Amino acid sequence: MPDLWLYDRMSRIGNLSYRFKIMLVAFVGIHVPLIAVVLYIAALNADHWGQFIETVGVTLGATLLGTALTLFVLNKLLSPVLLTAQALEGFRLDRSLGQLPRHYTDEAGRLMACAGETIDHLEATLDRLEHVDEATGLPNRKQLLMTLSETIADHAAVALTVVRFADYARLKEAYGNGIAEQAMGFLARRIGSFVAEGKILARAGRAELTILGTTTDEPEAQAALAFRLRDVIKSASGEFALGAIVLQPTLQCGLAFYPSDGASAEELLDAAAAAATQSVPTTPLVLHSAAATRAAQSRFELEHDLRRAMPEGQLDLHYQPIVDLADQRVIGAEALLRWRHPERGMVSPGEFIPIAEATDLIQPIGLWVLSRACMQIRDWSESELGDIRLAVNLSARQFLDKDLVPHVRDAIDAAGISPDRLEIELTETAAMADHAHTRRVFTAFRDLGVGIALDDFGTGYASMSYLRKLPFNKLKIDREFVSNVDTLGESQAICDALIALSRGLGINVLAEGAEREEEVRHLLSRGCSTFQGYYFSRPVPADELARAVGIAQLRMLRHRMEQLERTQFGAPGRQGRRA
Repeated sequence: MPDLWLYDRMSRIGNLSYRFKIMLVAFVGIHVPLIAVVLYIAALNADHWGQFIETVGVTLGATLLGTALTLFVLNKLLSPVLLTAQALEGFRLDRSLGQLPRHYTDEAGRLMACAGETIDHLEATLDRLEHVDEATGLPNRKQLLMTLSETIADHAAVALTVVRFADYARLKEAYGNGIAEQAMGFLARRIGSFVAEGKILARAGRAELTILGTTTDEPEAQAALAFRLRDVIKSASGEFALGAIVLQPTLQCGLAFYPSDGASAEELLDAAAAAATQSVPTTPLVLHSAAATRAAQSRFELEHDLRRAMPEGQLDLHYQPIVDLADQRVIGAEALLRWRHPERGMVSPGEFIPIAEATDLIQPIGLWVLSRACMQIRDWSESELGDIRLAVNLSARQFLDKDLVPHVRDAIDAAGISPDRLEIELTETAAMADHAHTRRVFTAFRDLGVGIALDDFGTGYASMSYLRKLPFNKLKIDREFVSNVDTLGESQAICDALIALSRGLGINVLAEGAEREEEVRHLLSRGCSTFQGYYFSRPVPADELARAVGIAQLRMLRHRMEQLERTQFGAPGRQGRRA
């Protein structure tokens, strides 16, 4: 910089301090010329050497006295600069807050005041960055643990609740970090409106909010707190919109108490977080227990093993036939993912699918399933199974992938099959998570020629007015309502309504999970002719599907013959034949 040229040159002179340089310049600039002038005049006017020496001595004495006074004053005037430098260095080294005066108005005073204000601002900013979450404005994990440790140190009974936003990772992957953070901010404000005075709401992790408060050791008080928290979670789980995105948040809640569930702040937070991972929609709040900790450890181990499952060829697809009793034929099959663990044996999909969905594993596994299913369709085209149609399930997280439609198209093209041989299944709950996205993707699938089915229908909260606008062609009645439908009046009412709904929408209806002849007979009499379930066939490996289809056809033939018997002879005649 131009203004620093002289300073730059003087800074190269040895290891002199800035203070000494100022004093040296003052001495040389003022007193050396003055002494030279005095010597010159004395040399011209002195009558003898004694007078010359006397004049020089008086001059040097006065000069030394003036120099000392000048240097003393300069040294004091430089104190603001030195004090400011010390304050800035102290803050840089150990965050110490030096006290700089703010009331002076000259240049040096403004330097101290500006430096002091800057240090205060930096301290406040750093403190906020270290202890406050930016998206929610809540205390962060570090601040929570400090507060929790202080509360525990006071020997108070503590209740700590962890609320997990289960959709955070999927939302971030589908729409980016900004939308996910907006959702967390909204949930923080919503939950905060229910938190009682004296409780502390904090953000302990990317997808975790916590509620900290003191309680008592009385079981009744702790139970009452748990009931209140259930109400809070229920209220906070209501639908909300972020622009065009409509969310129905899934919240998981875990509750732990000090000292019974943890002896330190970290242990208590881990206990509450472990309990939250055990939460399911039917049990939104879980209290910590040793069993929950063991389950969390088992889940972690299973996740670790699942990461190796696909590369090591442990995953496979089984296929379950889908039959149409009206046409008396097998019209398709559903691809179902299976995992044969080298040590645990067959792992239930109910165990590993939620783990895959909660991590980054669901995407590569989902793409593998899609590709494998399309290749299987191609292989079946050259066998006795012919042009069988295959249904593939999509997870909720997969469905939010912005590249889903291209992935499906690529899998179809790579296998060289007709798109109408593939059917995509999505749960009702996943389809209703984001109406605009669902409609765009369903429309793209329809234009591609791929079939679309809503799975587990009746268990979610679909809006009928919105449902009729979606371009899908099959509705699957959840097994919960199919099971024992011949004897349960409530299930009969729901199934009748869903069959009528599908008829009104002009789409096919399928009853999944059919295991008993009585269930099939009842639903067939109500207008549902398409079935999937153990009554016709269990899921089987690809090389056994032809045999399973044959068994299903025999089952349909038997069912048809029994139906003809009942029509021809009536119930009494059939009973007489059995006798």
